[in-house]
Amino acid sequence: MLRYIAKIFILFLSFTWCSQVSGQSIEELRKERESLLEEISNTSRLIEQKRETRQDNLRELNLIDREIAARRKLIDNFQNEIDQLDNQIEVNQMLVNDLESDIKQLKEEYARLIRDSYKRKGQLNQLMFLFSAESFSDAYLKYRLFKEYSRYRQKQGEKLVESQSRVQGLLKEITEQKEEKQRVLNEIENELNRLENNRMRKARLVQRLKTEQQWLQQSLKEKEAAANELDRKIRDLIAAEKDVDINTEASVEFSDMMGKLTWPVEDGVIVNSFGEHAHPVLKNVTIKNNGVDIQVVKNTDVFCVHPGKVSTVVAIPGLNKAVIVRHGKYLTVYGNLVDVFVSKGEIVSAGQKLGTVLTNDAEMKDVLHFEIWEENTKLDPEQWLLR
Repeated sequence: MLRYIAKIFILFLSFTWCSQVSGQSIEELRKERESLLEEISNTSRLIEQKRETRQDNLRELNLIDREIAARRKLIDNFQNEIDQLDNQIEVNQMLVNDLESDIKQLKEEYARLIRDSYKRKGQLNQLMFLFSAESFSDAYLKYRLFKEYSRYRQKQGEKLVESQSRVQGLLKEITEQKEEKQRVLNEIENELNRLENNRMRKARLVQRLKTEQQWLQQSLKEKEAAANELDRKIRDLIAAEKDVDINTEASVEFSDMMGKLTWPVEDGVIVNSFGEHAHPVLKNVTIKNNGVDIQVVKNTDVFCVHPGKVSTVVAIPGLNKAVIVRHGKYLTVYGNLVDVFVSKGEIVSAGQKLGTVLTNDAEMKDVLHFEIWEENTKLDPEQWLLR
């Protein structure tokens, strides 16, 4: 009994340690992997839509940066699964070793019982054993003893067979886990090769774009102007609506949607993340993004991510039209739209079409700019969108 408890304790400690190291089960890791592979597939598809322009080179560079980041996460995902498999293999091998030790003892004990039974087969004849009793009470006790002995021998035999079967099951499991580990190692090697190809492709694009320093600076200046104008419009709107009763229930409903919001487009890849980060080409230049930029294909429709009310539709130089939807104290912002299908004051539902992303074949401006605000605070949309 104590040895059984010890085995369970070892199992518990091992899986607890493994869980603390990776924080995810193998099933969770594989689910995350599916999402990463889908992102990589979408990114690769967008990269292949080439046009030989400097805007296209910058667009491709942003996409490759995103693909490199996704591949790094994928490699980490594979490595975490290997850690999980290594731990499971180690635990199973410990159990096998322990069971094999038990089997050895059971075999020795069972053999001793058989030998003892053979030597005493005359004495253990049930009738002779009972007839030798001096009284009925003594006969009953001997009968019970005989039955207990037979039952014990049978139980030991069953335990031996069960332990051997368990060992075979564990050995099969270990073999499958080692095969899975080798498959994952092969995947890591393939991803490392793809990652290196991405890096080489990125290096070529950076070198090509370094000859476009003046254009890059001008392009960045225009984007900053558009972002500042959108920021000003949003703050003016918040100030204008400060006396409007905020729907508390709508605020709570939206706050509960962190990590669960539907995407504003059916297919797209985030090419510029929220916050500040280094420019991919210009040295010592920082890009600040109040939301995320989602690269899409031509003529992509944009959908509302959560039920709300259209606060306004505004024109922003460099971002064409922007739709701002209020959800209690939260705002979602959809920029760079054409053919807007909603108007100020309209109640909209989750998944309702708001407009279409502007496509400019000359400048490849098929990018949706998406922001989330909580009153005057800008939030990272990636933390809110469903992965």
